[in-house]
Amino acid sequence: MGKILNLKPLILIILFNYFVIVFGSQVLYVIQVNIEKFLRPLAPRLLIGLVQASVGLSLILLWIFVWLKLYKHLFLKEISKSN
Repeated sequence: MGKILNLKPLILIILFNYFVIVFGSQVLYVIQVNIEKFLRPLAPRLLIGLVQASVGLSLILLWIFVWLKLYKHLFLKEISKSN
């Protein structure tokens, strides 16, 4: 039973990644389509592509940042419990 409880942070991180991969792709698609619809009459195609790329990149970097904070928080909490 103790070994299963030690895996709790790993399971939470895997679930977080699963939800981001499954639902994040749909959310990113909706965001990209809405950017295209909004900017199409206002800007040239190259600018729309740059905006979409920068939004996508910032969302991916946000995912990495949140993942690292979650990893650090969960495993430091588990390490402090074991000491």
